[in-house]
Parts: sequence; C-alpha cells; structure tokens
Amino acid sequence: MKKSDWKSIILEEIKTLQEAVKVNFEDNTFALKVDVNEDPNKKGLKIQFLPTSFTGMNKTQQDEIAMKLEDKLEAGLKDYGMKVERDRNLKDKTIIGFFVYIEYLHQIVKQALEKGASEPSEEL
Repeated sequence: MKKSDWKSIILEEIKTLQEAVKVNFEDNTFALKVDVNEDPNKKGLKIQFLPTSFTGMNKTQQDEIAMKLEDKLEAGLKDYGMKVERDRNLKDKTIIGFFVYIEYLHQIVKQALEKGASEPSEEL
C-alpha cells in the first residue's frame, strides 16, 4: 500500500472521530461508536467508547468505568428486553467495548410486528 493510501485512511479515521458523539463519563471524554459487529461469533451491534485523550487511565480504572458503563447501558436497554456484553477481545486495549447480540434485535422486530398486527392496517 502506498504512503498516500495510508494518509487518506488515517485522515478518514480522524474525521470519523471528530464527527462522533462525545460522551463525558466519570471525568473522561469518549467518542461513542456504534456499528455492526463483523465477528460471526458475536453477530449484532458493537458499542465502543474510544478515549479522546490518553492521560494514563490504568487497567483498574478502565475496568471500573467499563462496569459502570455496562450498568448504565443495561438500565437503558432493559425496557427493550436487551442486554449488553463486554467485548474484551479488542485489539486496541484503550477502547471500552460492548456488543448486543442479534437475537435481541430479532425480538424487537418480532414485537413490533405483533403490535402492528393488532392495529388495523392495510395489507402489504
């Protein structure tokens, strides 16, 4: 790969981080990234918190923040019957990651269809 290709890839990543939603949590700022998980063993959504500064957060602090983020995500998603699971297999160990299995999304779609069936509507 040419040097110019690497430069454009890096610039695109920086642009993505700049456009990302910033989350302030426990006196730290993270860029929130929500995407589709490409790992076939963890099919679903990936939720990642990328630190915007690297000012010496040690492993213990990162784990404490991850547990609090997980609790907050679980509380917010429970109304939808969803749970998150911590993703500990990230190559970049500065990222705090979670995933939501595709089965939870399947349930939401199924519930939406069931609710829609009880209301009068036109045939598809």
